[in-house]
Amino acid sequence: MKPTIACFAALALAAHAPPAAAFTAINQLEVNALPQADTFEVIQSRGAGPRQFWCAAADYAKRALGAGAGQRIVLDEPRHSSQTRQGRTAVTFRLAPEGTRPESTGGVSITLRRPGEAYSVFFAYCFCDEFIEFIP
Repeated sequence: MKPTIACFAALALAAHAPPAAAFTAINQLEVNALPQADTFEVIQSRGAGPRQFWCAAADYAKRALGAGAGQRIVLDEPRHSSQTRQGRTAVTFRLAPEGTRPESTGGVSITLRRPGEAYSVFFAYCFCDEFIEFIP
């Protein structure tokens, strides 16, 4: 009887475990690649707001995709059901091809509501300021 209970417990934990290739951003948000080239989703966690999502997107673009500071990150899909984590909420971003310059569609506020919103990796990475250690 115990092996059966242990198997069910292991299966239950595996169903909620992050994908094997999950990336953990500097602010501890999970980022997962999607099948489309340079497209990824940031998984909602701990009440994260727009700054935290953009920070995670920039960190992923920089460290996992090798994007340069001037390359643009584009919001593809506002909060929605995650494609990579069942039962979770995510925001989908894509890295614009190098040399292209999609502009932000809105004003000065940072948002996750307007598909097409775009920021440079450098600008979005500035939202990680609370996680970056400054050297005096």
